[in-house]
Order: sequence, then C-alpha cells, then structure tokens
Amino acid sequence: MARTERIPLAVALGALFNPLNSSMIAVALAGIEAEFQVGVAAVTWLAAGFYLTAVLAPPLMGTLADRFGPRTVFCAGLTVIALTGALAAAAPSFPVLVALRLLQAFGSCATFPSGMAIIQAVIPGADGRPPPRIIAMISMVLTASAAAGPVAAGVLVSLWGWRAVFLVNVPLAVLALVLGLRWLPAVRVASERRAWLPRPRPALLATCGLYALVNVVFYLAFFVVPLWAQRSAGLPALAAGLLVLPMAGLAIVMMPVAVRLVARAGMRTVLVISAVLLIAASCAMFGTGGTGGPGGTGGTGGPGGTSGPGGAGGPGGAVGVVLVVTSLLGLATAFSQFGLNSLVYVHADRRDTGVASGLFQASRFVGAAAAAAATGVLFDPASMAAGGWAMLLASSFVLVGALVLPVKTSDKNLRHKP
Repeated sequence: MARTERIPLAVALGALFNPLNSSMIAVALAGIEAEFQVGVAAVTWLAAGFYLTAVLAPPLMGTLADRFGPRTVFCAGLTVIALTGALAAAAPSFPVLVALRLLQAFGSCATFPSGMAIIQAVIPGADGRPPPRIIAMISMVLTASAAAGPVAAGVLVSLWGWRAVFLVNVPLAVLALVLGLRWLPAVRVASERRAWLPRPRPALLATCGLYALVNVVFYLAFFVVPLWAQRSAGLPALAAGLLVLPMAGLAIVMMPVAVRLVARAGMRTVLVISAVLLIAASCAMFGTGGTGGPGGTGGTGGPGGTSGPGGAGGPGGAVGVVLVVTSLLGLATAFSQFGLNSLVYVHADRRDTGVASGLFQASRFVGAAAAAAATGVLFDPASMAAGGWAMLLASSFVLVGALVLPVKTSDKNLRHKP
C-alpha cells in the first residue's frame, strides 16, 4: 500500500474512537444503572461527562500536537484508550467507572487533531492543505462510526453485557496503535517559541461556530426522533433507531458528490445548499403534528382517524414524514461536514493545524450538548413541532453564516498584514 494511502487510513482508524464511544454508551446505560444502583441522573454523567470533556479537550490536544509532535500525541491517545477500555471493563464501582470514562474521552480527543496535523504536513494538496478526498474520507469515517455506535453496542451488550462496550476499545486501539507506529511519520514541529494559547483567526472561529449550529440541528433530530417514535408512534427501539439511519447513510453516500460539487460550483454553493436542506428538514418536522391513533393530537374521527392541519394522517404517515426529515438531514450533513471541515484548513495558520482541528472537533460536541439540553425542555410526545422550531431557528443562522462566511484566504496577503 502506498504511503499516501496508509497515512490517512491510520489517521481515520484512530479518529473513529471519539464518535464511536460518544454514541455506544447510550445502549449500555441501563445495564450500568442496574448493576451499580445509582439512578438515572447519576448514570447519565457517563454521557454528559464525555460530552463536556469532548468540548474542552480537543483544542488542548491539538496544542500539544503542534508543540511536541502530532505522532507522539496520536499514539499517546490510543494508549490511553486501550488502557481505559480494559480498566473500565473491570471497574469495581461507579465513581471509578466515571473517572475512567473521562480519561477515555481525553484519549479519544487526541487522535483527530494530531492525525490531521500529520496529514497537513506530509500530504499537502495543491494549495498546501489536506486534499479534499482525504478530508471526505475521514469525514465519512467519523459519520459512519457515530451511526454504527448504537448498533454495535446493542450487539455487544446483548451478548456480553455493558462491560463489552468498554472492552471492545482494547483490540481496536491496539490495532490502531500498531498501524500508527508503523505508518505515521514523525513530523518536525516549529522550533521557534510558541504561545501556549494560540489565537485562532476570526474566520476559523466563525467556521467552528457554524459547525456547532449545524450539529444543534443534527442532534436535535438524532435525540427527538427516537424518543417520539417510541413514546408517540409506539415503535420498538430497533425500529426507532432505524429511523435515524438515513442521517448517516446518505451522508456517507453523498460525501463524494459534495467533493465534486465544490470543485465545480465552489464552496459557498455547497454551504448554501446544506443550509437550505437543513431548513427544509426543519420545516418537515411540522408534519408530525399527530399520530392519528387513540389519543393522537391530529385525529378527527374514531381510532386511526385522520390528522388535522399539519398532521401526518396516522402513524404510518408520520413515520414517512420522519424519514423525509432524516433523509434531508443526511444530505445536508454530507455537504456541511465536508465543506466546513475543508474551511478549517483554509482559515487556520498552518503551524496550528492541530489546535484548529481540535476546535472543529470540539464544536461538534458544543452543538450536541446544546441539542441535548434543548431536547429535555422542548420534547413533546405528541408532536415534534417544538423541536422543528428550534431546528428552524438554528438552520436560519446557518444560512446567514453560509452567505457571509469567508471561503477563501490568501496566506500571502495575511503575512503582509500588520
């Protein structure tokens, strides 16, 4: 295998642990609560603590990569993942498990920013930045691993219990570490004295802020749809989970289309298309006004009656509307994930690729945490309209950002600015 193929493969394998572990834990919470008898409020800290760490840790890990070498930080992160996976699987108490979970989050936050710093230094594209095909490939891996997390965890928990969700990290991390040591080169860091707290360019911060808003929309649907499907439409958990699969599946399939569209129509076109798709998905949420069954808010007749204005005409119709929502979000994710990830390296100082990638990774969890909080306030078992309004508001800001965000930066001109 050629060097230009091995390096992105090793980076992608290392980067999947963060989204994978952020989503796998959801399926294991019930078993953990039952074993340690800690209650729902306490056990959810395994998810909330990971999210909080994933907001704070990536920029720090990127800064360390830029100062001490990305290969060192990449391999250290994988070592932490393997060790915490083994120790968490044998955790004797809940406080120990929480502590190990937070350490696991730190390790998983190290691989993406340090890996992208290696790619930036070793495989620059025509403009000196990571090639679009590599950005697209890694984006697909991140999206696929987040979507595969609940499915994989369901299999692991059903066969071996909740501890398997942590233990599975051990062989995967060891494999990623071996490949990283063999395939990733040592990258020389800048020798001049560097500030511990780099000052990102405003355009980079705006890019990350826009990505956080995109993830508010994405995760609102990711949280609300399964809850509504089970509590209002009466679907089993497996069917509820399948409703959100188009969000990941279409994002993966359409990523190459996003790459070609950027080459032909430009980055701003892709960002605007993404925002329009987000708005369309938000508006489609209003079509789930009632399930039409007994107790449904949209029924006008007897059992199974049709829904009123804005209703979905029965559970089957509502599920169809939900599939439209998740499909539109899958298309939007492909364009926004690739477009905004590419812009990170347009607006970042090339010496600070690690911290720039870390900020981008952190912004995903800023959006996810905001969406989780909003879900608790807005969720209505009878309708997803409240979530739709929140999604529409965030999507509108995304559209404004897509229209005004700079999509080109001249490094030559920047160097001559005072």
